[in-house]
Amino acid sequence: MAAGTQFRWSGTQAEGVRWSMNSLLVGECPEYCHDRGLCTVSGCQCSIGYSGTYCEKYIGKEPLQTWFNETFDDLSVIDISGPNLNNWIRLNGNGQIRHVCGENLNNNNTNNYFNGQALHFGADCGCGNVEAITRELNISQGTTISFAFQVTTEDNCITTTNNITVALEWTYDEGISWWRLITMYNKEHAQFFNITLPSEMINISQKRNIGGVRFRWTQVERAAHNIYWAIDNIRLE
Repeated sequence: MAAGTQFRWSGTQAEGVRWSMNSLLVGECPEYCHDRGLCTVSGCQCSIGYSGTYCEKYIGKEPLQTWFNETFDDLSVIDISGPNLNNWIRLNGNGQIRHVCGENLNNNNTNNYFNGQALHFGADCGCGNVEAITRELNISQGTTISFAFQVTTEDNCITTTNNITVALEWTYDEGISWWRLITMYNKEHAQFFNITLPSEMINISQKRNIGGVRFRWTQVERAAHNIYWAIDNIRLE
């Protein structure tokens, strides 16, 4: 590439429609530093626990956790210095930890659906990818992942007929490629999903010497104004 090369992203769109970009890399950091470090002019600056030219080696003293249990009840706000980083590597979008409306609880009063607090995202925030990505997990002993999902208005006691598409996906190469587990739509009530992990995911996890599997809940398309989606009671078992 010649010195002084410039790039431009240009397009036309209807009035009131915005577009965004994410994960842009122009440089000498193959594999995006495996999403475990920062790409700089001098190469990858790896996060704590990783090393190698491209942060490909796990050198952390603690093994990857084999379980995942997130209720959001011990979190007050989403902040990069908050305790949510115990479970999450990335939270993109205008996410908020909010109390759950009592009307959203299921009739059996179990905690399979929503209770306490949940993670809510504004679907029309116009802030790039709206998603929550877990830390790397050792899923070699896991069989299922379960969670609650719901679509509401800003007042989370009020449901809406407007649709939204949110997907649960997984990656074993630090986010370079993602595979979809399920696609969720608005059913105008709280939903509970209990998904059996595919055999190829478990086989990959058992064969790898480093790294693990990440999960992400990601909004597939932008939705109408005043639409929110929420997840709660996430368990890997």
